[in-house]
Amino acid sequence: MKILHLLSQTHLTGPEVYVAALCRKQMADGHHCYIVSDTLSVQSDATYIPMAIHNRSLLSRVKNIFQLAALCRREQIDLINAHSRAASWVANAVVRVTGLAYVSTIHGRQSHRAVGRKVSVYGRHIIVVCEHLLDHVRNEMDIKDADVQVIRNGFD
Repeated sequence: MKILHLLSQTHLTGPEVYVAALCRKQMADGHHCYIVSDTLSVQSDATYIPMAIHNRSLLSRVKNIFQLAALCRREQIDLINAHSRAASWVANAVVRVTGLAYVSTIHGRQSHRAVGRKVSVYGRHIIVVCEHLLDHVRNEMDIKDADVQVIRNGFD
């Protein structure tokens, strides 16, 4: 399987470390992994493609959607895994264009501004890294119609 991990990282954070560990495990299992992010601070054998995912301007988002859709078609990506709110916003649009499978991973509590939105960009399949975030997604973010699973970073 070809898996694209999408992040909006401008500096080293926990989700980037999580993704690097996840890619190591997935690649050891025979999958091919791609990481698309603003920066990549950790060592990874996954194919890294720099892209300004963190930039929230409409022009930048539209450009990212078209570039990612083209990348997914060219590389025959099977699954997009978004690892941040900005990445989920872009991934949600890309999967509407491409029809690809999509899962989002929530690594931390979302801001009240994001929680107050009525439309979720996280898709129908969501991974959270602990039970506290499961409660946050269900009760504070009010996402009730998604399949939400707790998967801890137990790869290393």
